[in-house]
Amino acid sequence: MKVSSPLWGEERGEGRKVSQMEYRLLGNTGFRVSVIGIGSLGFSRVRAAPQEIEKIVNRALDLGVNIIDTAYAYGEGEMEKAIGRVTKYRRKECIVLTRSHLRSPEEFAQTINESLQNLNTEIIDIYQMHDVTRTGEFEKLMSNGVFNELKKAQKEGKVKFMGISTHASPENMKKIINCGKFDVITVSYNLINYQRQTIDGEDISITEKEILPLAKKRGLGVTIMKPFGGGILAKNPLSEVKISPIQALKFVISNPCVDTATPGVGSIAELEEDVKAGDPRVLLSKEDIARLREDAEKWGPDFCRNCGYCLPCSEDIPIPQIMRLLMRYKLGEKDKKDRAKKAYIDLKVKASACSECKKCEERCPYHLSISKKMKEAQEIFE
Repeated sequence: MKVSSPLWGEERGEGRKVSQMEYRLLGNTGFRVSVIGIGSLGFSRVRAAPQEIEKIVNRALDLGVNIIDTAYAYGEGEMEKAIGRVTKYRRKECIVLTRSHLRSPEEFAQTINESLQNLNTEIIDIYQMHDVTRTGEFEKLMSNGVFNELKKAQKEGKVKFMGISTHASPENMKKIINCGKFDVITVSYNLINYQRQTIDGEDISITEKEILPLAKKRGLGVTIMKPFGGGILAKNPLSEVKISPIQALKFVISNPCVDTATPGVGSIAELEEDVKAGDPRVLLSKEDIARLREDAEKWGPDFCRNCGYCLPCSEDIPIPQIMRLLMRYKLGEKDKKDRAKKAYIDLKVKASACSECKKCEERCPYHLSISKKMKEAQEIFE
């Protein structure tokens, strides 16, 4: 079976099973991207071995996914290398987006060259300046030579399109978009409008109302990170009826200003569930949105997203599970509180085992005071 490729009119290979997938133009780049891509940070969450990553990426391409989001910072290039073992043989089937977090021109230029080697490619489709978020950071990178290195790489044919990823304030996001220097922008967008961390300044509600439409107007391609709200929408601990990954993703891509969402995936099973959202025949009901909106009102910024980056715990404490039970207890009625207590009693390792080493807090991307949460759980449940 021959299937028309979303890449420049080329053809995919024969004999591969391809799911129903919608494709959209990525801004003014000319690329037609699958509305569901894959984010490689999810591989870190489950500590996937390179061989497992290869299997997931190959399966994604078989299912019609054609955009892969990664970064040099993910394992200092190790994620890129694992992906590169696939792109070495299937390069024409995918659009590769990677990025560098380094802030000196020399280091930034070096990572571009390393990424080319890691990914087994002669040209990177989209290369971004990674997490340009802090106040003044954008202006610094545009003037200290980092952007010039990116532009130089494009002129030399190492990079096709230039991009940026950010959790910045709406004001700074508008500066980035309006400067006219970038082809693709990556921002957070999800149903629960959470901030990655309070110091970032991003406001997802303003992203929805102002930033995404502005990017669309300016012709930038828009790729979405954190479509599950850092993982919580996929494991929704507050609703009696679990919100599925399909519904969460469908909400994101139902916005016409969004070109693609790249959720982190940790297994083939997760991947196969996520790509169902790319089927244009799959619809998200108003009731689904209304129920999740209602739940979201109960959540503040200080909640665990169940991403699992805090693990492994040196004391084998199931931190995300305890955090979920704590949330259920604090926000639930009496019956939910009783169920949370019972579930806690059944845990093999309790919060009281915490040694307060705080290694989990160093790994937590949301800077939660996990040791304090463990003390709180101990006081409530033990």
